[in-house]
Amino acid sequence: MKKWKRSGKAIGLTLLALTLMIVAGCQALGGVDFNEMLKQSVKVSSMESKQNIEFKLLLADGALDGEDEELTTLVKWISQINLELDDIKMSEGGNISLNGKLILNGKSIGFSLKANDKLLELNLEGVKKPVVIRLDDELLGGLYADDLYPGNDGTAEDKEAMTKTAKQIVDIVSGYAINNLPNPSKLTVEAGQEPVNGESVAGMRIHAELNGPELWDWAGKYVDALLNDKEGLNAMIAALFDALEEQTDLVGSVAGESIFGTLPKEDEKQAAVEEASESIASFLTEMREGMNESDPQSVNEILNEKTYIKIDLFVDSKLDIRKSTVEASIVPQFDDSAAAAAETDELTSMGDELSDSPFEGIWIKLSGETWNVNGAVTPEVPVDSPKALHETDLDAMEGYQLLRQLESNSTLYGLLRNDLEINKQSVQFNADYSSNPVIRTPAGVTIIPLRETVEQLGATLTKDAATGKITIYDDATYTTLVLKAGSNQAVVNGKTLKWAFPTTVVQGVTYVSARDLVKALGGELEWQDWYETNDTLVINRQP
Repeated sequence: MKKWKRSGKAIGLTLLALTLMIVAGCQALGGVDFNEMLKQSVKVSSMESKQNIEFKLLLADGALDGEDEELTTLVKWISQINLELDDIKMSEGGNISLNGKLILNGKSIGFSLKANDKLLELNLEGVKKPVVIRLDDELLGGLYADDLYPGNDGTAEDKEAMTKTAKQIVDIVSGYAINNLPNPSKLTVEAGQEPVNGESVAGMRIHAELNGPELWDWAGKYVDALLNDKEGLNAMIAALFDALEEQTDLVGSVAGESIFGTLPKEDEKQAAVEEASESIASFLTEMREGMNESDPQSVNEILNEKTYIKIDLFVDSKLDIRKSTVEASIVPQFDDSAAAAAETDELTSMGDELSDSPFEGIWIKLSGETWNVNGAVTPEVPVDSPKALHETDLDAMEGYQLLRQLESNSTLYGLLRNDLEINKQSVQFNADYSSNPVIRTPAGVTIIPLRETVEQLGATLTKDAATGKITIYDDATYTTLVLKAGSNQAVVNGKTLKWAFPTTVVQGVTYVSARDLVKALGGELEWQDWYETNDTLVINRQP
């Protein structure tokens, strides 16, 4: 597999970091206190909105020439993705509902989602039943489980208290982080009006943008600001200790020590604050030194003039963000000779992976508008049903079984079956290295281990000890086979057929004619080269 196939995660994380950093990077200008605006956005607990996410992979000319059909099809589906989210409703308790549309390669898949702290219900266009995921303690890792919180029964009051503490922690940390953010070099503010959900709203339009080199410089200034604010760092850590101390009984000794470390006693608190502050400052110092020591050439490969982020916000008189557009692009510029000579670091490693990629870069745009901020919002409620598809059902399904849950004329069915081929099954036997290898008989018939083959294809095998009959049921093709050791007759869906070789037991393993078995189960077989030897038998089928 080419190295570029592993680079998606690194690019995604880089883009997310760029977006968060620039959205956060504004101080007071033009009468707007940006830091207060950002801190207020963290505190939004309920709202209604609509959002749109566009994503493009920028393909190089001739990037897919000579690539296999499977890869070409996959890239075609993922190279341009549009996610439209409408009628988003989020309440103070964290409940949410929304309607949406996923557009892949010009084809649309509609959906709706409803979720609370117990259930998530997803209705997908083309799926016959709703998908329901139970968000219980066991599934989520037992947040209130007895083994993590001894003596804690996870009452509603306990959960409410924990939620309150979590919000306090967010406020405390975001205060220190946001207060030290420098302005980007390109930042403008102007008064105006914008339509939001059909209503004309007065406020301020904010525009900010940075290219790659400007972003690198901005990040360095941010780390410097954090390092210089020792008083703010100490105040943040002290406030965190206070917030956690208020919930000592609820958190419990086991969880407190495993998650937060032992909370200091009152007379030890100042020393603990200073120790934690020194630890964070040391981490930030190492980060800044690492930035200073980074090879400029490798930095510029990713953070160059073609890499950029642009942000447009519209803020009302309450400093609530009512409309937003974030556009970002990462377009690496590689110098192969310089990269080979450069000392390896994270950016160089990322560059090495991307230089082997068929993509020139990625582009993403997020836009949306919000109303009824922190107002009374009532999301739709998820409903469980015995007829729904649950997470345990989906985990146990073969690809063909999942397709049976879909309308055969739906876009989703066509994507999963024809393009992604989730129902494709493959079984391989190497003549030398498989635990039960294929056998070529003197008569020229290839025989294969029966149980291992059918079970890998998702079929079931039972044996009647009294009669010696072996019964296979293949749910994928609704086929029933009945065989018997020593006989070359096979009963296939009630019809008796003569196979090329008798069912045979070799060292306790039952073997049958490969070609006859595969034909009965709707598959195909072929010999493939493996290290220049034609000795791997491959069975393929797509039920």
